[in-house]
Amino acid sequence: MKKVVLTLGAALLSVLLLMLCACGDAAQKTLIYGGTDLTEYVKLGDYKGLTVDTSSENYEASYKAVIEKDISDNGIVGKKLKGKVQTGDTANIDYEGKKNGVAFDGGTAKGYDLTIGSHSFIDGFEDGLIGVNIGDTVDLNLTFPKDYGNADLAGAAVVFTVKVNYVKDSETVDMKEHFSELGYKSYADYEASVRKRTISNILFEEVLKNSEVSDYPEKDKNILINAVYEYYDAYYKKNNNVDFETVLSQSNMTRDDFNTQMSSSVDSQMKDQMVYYSILRAEDLEPEYDLTEKEKFGQEVLDEITKVEKVVKDYLYDNAKIK
Repeated sequence: MKKVVLTLGAALLSVLLLMLCACGDAAQKTLIYGGTDLTEYVKLGDYKGLTVDTSSENYEASYKAVIEKDISDNGIVGKKLKGKVQTGDTANIDYEGKKNGVAFDGGTAKGYDLTIGSHSFIDGFEDGLIGVNIGDTVDLNLTFPKDYGNADLAGAAVVFTVKVNYVKDSETVDMKEHFSELGYKSYADYEASVRKRTISNILFEEVLKNSEVSDYPEKDKNILINAVYEYYDAYYKKNNNVDFETVLSQSNMTRDDFNTQMSSSVDSQMKDQMVYYSILRAEDLEPEYDLTEKEKFGQEVLDEITKVEKVVKDYLYDNAKIK
């Protein structure tokens, strides 16, 4: 049984943001969640004619980060199939937890990626995997904390049967062997894409620094936080057969705690989108997307809404001074 660790990737949060914004011809350049034009709260700084030095340490670090994101987002990993599990490893595991010989709710998963030392599982779980041979199966005799949020498990002795499938080894991934998995015809094409995305990211970070947001309206912010909560609720119901309120209570968290924890992430992503749309409107750019004909979900939504980011970043790139 895992502790609740609430993180939400920027891509997913952006999806939720743009699923809430108004769409269609009249609103393509206006970011709206709950009736407020959020771009009214943005004072854009300089965003044209910015300079990027491709020989700088910042560029090299950003270039590496783009590749690492490609690897992470697309599940590209090197797999260690031999050796022992060590602290810091991300081990892919199957596990089943039993109390008095009976599997309990939320205690079973397959193909779960667990970083050893993250303390995301109950005490003894991760430590019990250190030194285990990759490919082996072990039984971990553990005890839930007495103050655990689930009364049925609080203070209970349980046994987790855990198989270590492999250890992820993303540092050794060579994209020369994987570029085609991302849809590129050659490694040179992939390198060119990484270069452009790196420059575009650096430019946008500079624009963010140059721009000011006077307010994040509470009504609109709460709409987004509620959307995130609903996402988690649907996720846990589908994958763990339990609602998110129960998951929070098991970690002694309330809905207010959740709202507070999500607040800074929401502010950051709101600013990104508010600046995107401010440039979109200021330069009369067209993302050429339309979500009005039918409801779209999953990858279709992601494919459509990322056009907004791409159009803005392409504009910044085309108007930059690149050394």
